[in-house]
Amino acid sequence: MRHALIIALVAAAVSLTAQGQHARHEVVGYYPSYKWRPGAHGLTPEEIPFDRLTVINYAFFAPLQDGTIAGKDTAGDARILLPHTVEATGKRSASLTVLAHGRGVRVFLSIGGWDDSGAFPAVASDPTHRAQFAHSCAGIILRYGFDGIDIDWEFPGLEVHNGSPADSAAFPLLLRTLRDTLDGLGTSLGRHLALSAALPALDVRARMMSIEQSAPLLDFLNIMTYDLHGTWEPRAYHNAPLYAGPGGDSALTVDGAFRLYHGKYGVPARRINLGVPFYGHTFFDCTELQGPHSGEDTTLFPSSNGALYSNIAAHMGDFTRHWDPYALVPYLTSPVRRTLVSYDDAESVRLKAEYAAAHGAGGLIIWEITQDSLPDGSHPLLESIDRVFHESH
Repeated sequence: MRHALIIALVAAAVSLTAQGQHARHEVVGYYPSYKWRPGAHGLTPEEIPFDRLTVINYAFFAPLQDGTIAGKDTAGDARILLPHTVEATGKRSASLTVLAHGRGVRVFLSIGGWDDSGAFPAVASDPTHRAQFAHSCAGIILRYGFDGIDIDWEFPGLEVHNGSPADSAAFPLLLRTLRDTLDGLGTSLGRHLALSAALPALDVRARMMSIEQSAPLLDFLNIMTYDLHGTWEPRAYHNAPLYAGPGGDSALTVDGAFRLYHGKYGVPARRINLGVPFYGHTFFDCTELQGPHSGEDTTLFPSSNGALYSNIAAHMGDFTRHWDPYALVPYLTSPVRRTLVSYDDAESVRLKAEYAAAHGAGGLIIWEITQDSLPDGSHPLLESIDRVFHESH
């Protein structure tokens, strides 16, 4: 009897700890299905720094035209979402959701992404397909033990992803159907099932998502405040500036995106999570901000790995670090390499975490949590965020 009581008290303490985490700032880390593989510059589920996260968004499953959903990586899904044998040790390990729950972290299934948003218009526009989509999400939650669904439709109305103006009305209808299904399933399971969405930083895209109708259906809104500038533009500038520099566009900043959703659309700050990139962009044949370039530097930063923070850190000695006192982000230049790198480091993510805390935002989202994993086992960007949020409570 005494043993049972101790177990009950420990379980209650774990539950209260988890609830306390969720009452504090959210740290939502996307975790791609392929990042468990050796050589993928990733982390196995066992290596994820759960203590510095509140939510993991498992990315991605893809929506199909009829409303069903499917995993993109059969081997990855099996390795991560089911009990399995750890290759390095030969020992059995629990699934991602069981590992996370043991540390007070929730796990959501993220559906869509840039590569797999093309079926959303067909699903969202048809009530039968919307119902099937919600039913499919419920089935996946029951199978794997997810705590919620994250919708990453990039973006309603975008023609290259089969979008049209009709998506504006269809998006909240899809969320409404899914919200009702999650609420019903959650009641039967005795726990709340969350619904979030990855949303654009710019109003031209946000307007197509009927934010006034969509926001009340979401537990929190994950704003993708990265890729605000990149090699698709003729001149080099910051990937994710906190503020605008002289002559810059304030809408293309973290601050501008927060003001858009909280100020213009009236979304409660507590339900807004701002994006932080654990990667950068490289600009070849360029040695100064606002300078012309000839595309990415694929020699020092091969496209297979890209400018992940871990790769940037490994090449830091090849560059000179600069600090933009207006945008409050760093950048690197090298006349020898003829390359400029726009990225975030421990200082700039600290300032973004401080911004979120000062403005009462829910927290931050990270694309993605494996990208600052260094050979010595440290996670400098995630650790910087964690320090700020712990100090603010």
